[in-house]
Amino acid sequence: RVDASSPDECSPEGNLPDGEPGDNGKYGGPGGTASTEDTEPQGHLRKVFGRMGFNDEEIVALSGAHSLGRAYKDRSGLGKEKT
Repeated sequence: RVDASSPDECSPEGNLPDGEPGDNGKYGGPGGTASTEDTEPQGHLRKVFGRMGFNDEEIVALSGAHSLGRAYKDRSGLGKEKT
């Protein structure tokens, strides 16, 4: 991480990228060390991972790696019972 020098400066649990927009049509939220709220999913990802020093290429690689694993509906809220 490039935006925090200690664990106390890290975002609270639950401040990771959202898979779907909220009721207000925005991804992310105003909480944490900085707002991650954006009307576009790519803007939300850039705000979340850009503050950690990731560039677009690294964000895509990380997102792609996660798509190769398993996703369970009870953990992500998306998809089927097992994807």
